[in-house]
Amino acid sequence: MPKPDDSPKFSESISAVIRIFDNAVKDLEWNDQQALKMDQLTQDYLHSLELDMLSYSDRAKLATKLSRCRRLRRDHKDMVMSLAPLVDFLNSERGKRMMKDLRETLGQTRKIEKYMETRKYYPRIPETERP
Repeated sequence: MPKPDDSPKFSESISAVIRIFDNAVKDLEWNDQQALKMDQLTQDYLHSLELDMLSYSDRAKLATKLSRCRRLRRDHKDMVMSLAPLVDFLNSERGKRMMKDLRETLGQTRKIEKYMETRKYYPRIPETERP
């Protein structure tokens, strides 16, 4: 029994959800590290303004860099704030149990999909015995 090629593979959707959740944890950590790096860079710029004898044009260039740094820092902090509730849930016992259940469901779904691709129907009454 051939099936159309455009039939949905639910295992792909389940896998995408798992990948999104796994990436959320990694993205939160990365964005948190980047925000910290931007904080440190801000301090470098502020110390340079304070301690280095900069010309007017050098101060203007440094102020532009500082502004860009603060915008990047805000973007990273906003991402951390957005991801924090999801990551907190994923790190909780309920979240860990859900991820385990999703992975088990993915395995079962893939197994069923594989079976459905290769299944064959064997008639119960042979051709010779049919009316």
